[in-house]
Amino acid sequence: MQQFFSNIYAFFRQRRWLLYSLFAAFILFSAFFARKLKFEEDISRILPKDPKVEKLNEVFQHSKFMDKLVVMVSLKDTNAVPPDSLILFADTFVEHVSSKLAPYIRKINYRVDDDMTATLFDIVNEHLPVYLTPQDYKTIDSLIQPGILKGTLEHNLQLLTSPAGFALKNMIAGDPSGISFIGLKKLQQLQYDENFELYDDCVMTKDQKNLLLFITPVYPPNNTGKNQLFLSGLDSIAATCPGDIGVAYFGATAVSAGNAAQLSKDTGLTQGITVLFLVLFIGFYFKRKSAPLVIMIPVVAGALFALAAVYLIRGSISVIAIGTGSVILGIAVNYSLHVFNHYRHTGDIKKVIDDLAFPLTLGSATTIGGFFCLTFAESDMLKDLGLFAGFSLIGAALSSLIFLPHFISKHKKKDADEYSHSWIDKLAALRPEHNKFIIAGILLLTIGFAFTSQKVGFETDLNNMNYMPPALKQAEQKLNAINQAATQSVYIIAEGKNLEEALLQSEKVQQDIEALKDKSIVNKYSGVSSLIISGALQQERIQRWNAYWTPEKKAAVLTVIKKEGTALGYSATAFDRFTDLLNQTYTVVDTATLHQLRSSFLDDYIAEYNDRTTVVTLVKAEAANKPAIYETFDNKAGITVLDRQYLTGRFVELINIDFTRIALITSVFVFTVLLITYGRIELALMAFLPMFITWIWILGIMGLLGIKFNIINIIVSTLIFGLGDDYSIFIIDGLLQEYKTGRKNLASFKSSIILSAVTTLAGLGVLIFAKHPALRSIASISVTGILCVVLVSQVCIPYLFNFLISNRVKRGVYPWTFWSLSKTIFSQVWFIFGSILLVLIGIILVKLNPFNKEKGKLLYHKVIAKFSRSLIYIMGNVKKTIINSLKEDFSSPAIIICNHQSGLDNFVMMMMHPKLIVFTNDRVRNAPVSGLAVRMADYYSASMGVENNLEKIREKVKLGYSVVIFPEGTRSSDGNMKRFHKGAFFLAEQLSIDILPVIIHGTGYTLSKGDMMLKDGHIVLKFLPRISPENISFGNTYSERAKQVGKYFRSEFDQLRQSLEQPDWHREKLFYNYIYKGPVLEWYMRVKVGLEKNYAVFHKLLPQKGKILDIGCGYGFMPYMLRFAAIEREIYAADYDEEKITVAQHCFSKDERIQFAYTDVTHFVFEKYDGIIAADMLHYLQPGEQKHIIEKCIQALNPGGVLIIRDGDKERVEKHKGTKLTEFFSTKLLQFNKTTDKGLSFLSGSMIHEIAAANGMYCREIDETKYTSNIIFVISNKN
Repeated sequence: MQQFFSNIYAFFRQRRWLLYSLFAAFILFSAFFARKLKFEEDISRILPKDPKVEKLNEVFQHSKFMDKLVVMVSLKDTNAVPPDSLILFADTFVEHVSSKLAPYIRKINYRVDDDMTATLFDIVNEHLPVYLTPQDYKTIDSLIQPGILKGTLEHNLQLLTSPAGFALKNMIAGDPSGISFIGLKKLQQLQYDENFELYDDCVMTKDQKNLLLFITPVYPPNNTGKNQLFLSGLDSIAATCPGDIGVAYFGATAVSAGNAAQLSKDTGLTQGITVLFLVLFIGFYFKRKSAPLVIMIPVVAGALFALAAVYLIRGSISVIAIGTGSVILGIAVNYSLHVFNHYRHTGDIKKVIDDLAFPLTLGSATTIGGFFCLTFAESDMLKDLGLFAGFSLIGAALSSLIFLPHFISKHKKKDADEYSHSWIDKLAALRPEHNKFIIAGILLLTIGFAFTSQKVGFETDLNNMNYMPPALKQAEQKLNAINQAATQSVYIIAEGKNLEEALLQSEKVQQDIEALKDKSIVNKYSGVSSLIISGALQQERIQRWNAYWTPEKKAAVLTVIKKEGTALGYSATAFDRFTDLLNQTYTVVDTATLHQLRSSFLDDYIAEYNDRTTVVTLVKAEAANKPAIYETFDNKAGITVLDRQYLTGRFVELINIDFTRIALITSVFVFTVLLITYGRIELALMAFLPMFITWIWILGIMGLLGIKFNIINIIVSTLIFGLGDDYSIFIIDGLLQEYKTGRKNLASFKSSIILSAVTTLAGLGVLIFAKHPALRSIASISVTGILCVVLVSQVCIPYLFNFLISNRVKRGVYPWTFWSLSKTIFSQVWFIFGSILLVLIGIILVKLNPFNKEKGKLLYHKVIAKFSRSLIYIMGNVKKTIINSLKEDFSSPAIIICNHQSGLDNFVMMMMHPKLIVFTNDRVRNAPVSGLAVRMADYYSASMGVENNLEKIREKVKLGYSVVIFPEGTRSSDGNMKRFHKGAFFLAEQLSIDILPVIIHGTGYTLSKGDMMLKDGHIVLKFLPRISPENISFGNTYSERAKQVGKYFRSEFDQLRQSLEQPDWHREKLFYNYIYKGPVLEWYMRVKVGLEKNYAVFHKLLPQKGKILDIGCGYGFMPYMLRFAAIEREIYAADYDEEKITVAQHCFSKDERIQFAYTDVTHFVFEKYDGIIAADMLHYLQPGEQKHIIEKCIQALNPGGVLIIRDGDKERVEKHKGTKLTEFFSTKLLQFNKTTDKGLSFLSGSMIHEIAAANGMYCREIDETKYTSNIIFVISNKN
């Protein structure tokens, strides 16, 4: 990545005209498409998508429910004015609205049309059978009973002679039995809410305090521009009302317009404040007038690119997504600031690109990926925001690395002293990770917030995401108060391919609703089925009518009516129309009549769109009964049941799901990128930890303060993971650069992070000035989150890095890895668990045993031996070898002497036999848990002296116990044996028993003194022959024996050590020197060292001591391995790649006996050496230079010295193709090795032989390759 952007910079630096042309074309291209982008002001785009929610949303959007604006004309003082005044004002109001706002209004529903009502009655009467259900015929049966008919006629006669008789004359004549009233009664279903009544043809509340009228605007709610003009005019007309009358309105049109207006104001205000702050802050901080303009170039380019990309992908974008532009602005400017600020520290734009290419690219990639994760949300607005933010940051990041360097480099850099006293630099210079109180505070706060985070909830009031002016809120509250049915309603939606199918589905629903009503689960319902009936059901009902009215039944009814009517004084022709009613041939309602019914009364209940039709039935029920309604219609095809309570609960559930999904996807994405990039799970976890802790803090603070999550502020998770990993990456990269090369860029990176935090906080914090709750809800949580992640990243990451890596390598020990820490913890837990178990067993067998104590102790020793063996062998990463050629079985007591390297030595010996008594130091004997087991096992303290324990030991020896003593007294820290003390030999002399020497090798490496890390070692236990008291070859006195046996022991130990500690033995040590220095380097090292077979060949060919020179050492793998394998070697290494030499110099195993130099070998001043290596480097020189260097190497050899050359032999034509291929990969493709402008020039084997012969040297070849021509040439003296 570094090389890629460096090459781009170098290319355009010589072609500035091309760069400016491309940049201008990029801006023009982006602006061209950006201006075509459509801005969506629909507030419902915030809401998460769900099949049921979408169903209701579709119904609302395609019906007149959503479009209607409810206008409430109300009395301010209910005792002052009669309701007629409301009607009088309403007439005037409607007249003004109709005349002045006609372009914006499709229809006003104000008065009920009497003619339309009469028409409705006529339609029902003309198609009476269509509106009768099977239950209605039971009512008819009772109505046509002779006695009932007589009573009905008598009642009708009374009505005809009353003042109302004139109005009822035609109705009674047409149906004297009252059958038609059964059909007309169905119309009562149209009155859904009993709180309203007709007063002078106007809809009023029963208390006559409020008059309602309904306006259907021409433009849909999402056309907020036109609707704002409409509502402004409506407000002007409403302002003319008398002082005792008030006008309020509410509806989706008003809510959408209010949201759009406020979003527009908030967007302009917040982004304006952000830009102003950034310009002033950047100008003052950098003390350069042009700085704000230059730094904003990538930001503007990114924003235009994002708008163009969103247009090409979606064509439109939510205004709320654009409203968060201040947030994106605050983040995008970070990339420019990183580049500009680092240039302020270095003054070298090339170095800026080299240093920032990796962290800035990685950081921006994870932030961009985090925002793109929002596209997995169910909310269209969040998807828009994810795309807009992601593409903005892509444009800003690329512009910062490609275009910005050329604009910056035109400006002369000021002296660094001018910036040395910046408050940000002083803040960045602080090292809070060294303050233990801050560390403890973070730990305690994290624990505390982990508990309070359990209290975090999700916003259940969806209105809190809308912005409504106070007047609109009051109107909503008033409407809900007078129309309580709206809050109790359940929407049952039937769907079909056409109206007929939808009606059939709705009619099935009707039967279930009636059953629920009979059970008092449903109080009331209203829908289209009372008036608009499917053709199939109409036909069925007509047939039922015809079947019911048999000729005999008709005749019987008509006879009774005529007889009783004549007796009561009715005329003979009074009931002819009723005769026609019974004898009429009925047909289904014609299409024109159905359309008339639908458009006049039921259009709100029917929606037709996308080749589908839906029919809505409103059901009123108590909240406690709603679950029964849901259960009734659950899983019924074509039926959807919804209500406000369900929607609220479902929205909360969806928000919770969205939140969990986004947080999970973002965190997994960020962690995966970190893991792949760093190649080490330790660094990935270290970088991820601040985000994890910050998330706990945010949740804890929200739980503590009662702040709830909503669909908008869940983007905080994206911000935290996106920006948090930015900060983590820069901190870790600064630490790694210092660890890898010694370059101290951490202060510069930290100042960039603080700059980034300031600008981001400006972009987030300014949202607090927004009035729209959707924008404002982001501010407080996000500001808190950014402050937390800045603090935690600047404290926790350096603290952990120092604890796990830096502080350890400064002591010369291996850095911790996840694997080493895991196996160390496992082994320590096993040891602690075993110690506790040993103590418990010891108490039973030794302390509380009332019987044979010695048998109890022997059994206890057996348990200790078993546990010791389990502890050693549970370490699966450690190889174990026991060399016991003499078949030592401890059958006779002896004084066992061992060298001492590690705390494992005790366990290695104790596992060998139960009858062993070990001399330990006071630290082991007085340990909290294991010390008690040691004391119960009768292990003796070395500090008390051998002579003070002589009699006790004598008793143990008589019982067959051997005594284990470490004559060195303390553990060796470097693996070399120390002088033997005399105690063990004195004891052997006094007890007249054998001395059994046992060599322990590998424990000192596996678990080194002063370090807890368990490494992948190889423990070897070698038994030497016993030395009997009669054997005087080692001296006669114990003092002489101590010296002679010590010399013998060291000789045997050195032989064993030399045979074991070959290059393979040091492989892990070499690896640990190069981990945490980049995944490419680490894997290159692993592959390279593996292919080289740990440089065993070079180790064998070179002297074991003396001065060794490696020209072309690269990263230093071979020099370190040669130094590890022979400690008496002095290694000098050189390479012309400065970066590689810098890395080699900063390995923790470097000491005074290994030196590295950055130099061109053609100018290298040779001294005298016992061995020189020129491996895979001569082909980077030209033929003349190659010969010169070989001759200089030969001349620089000490007598008996050796020159080892390995290089491609071009005379081996077939194999040489493989060598050329590998060099192509390393120099051209991966650019791992540097070349000169002259390219590569391979040697021939014959040339090397000729040069050797010409200089009086002998040359032999070693060919260990299969696929390359890389031959080893060993040049030495002929003798």
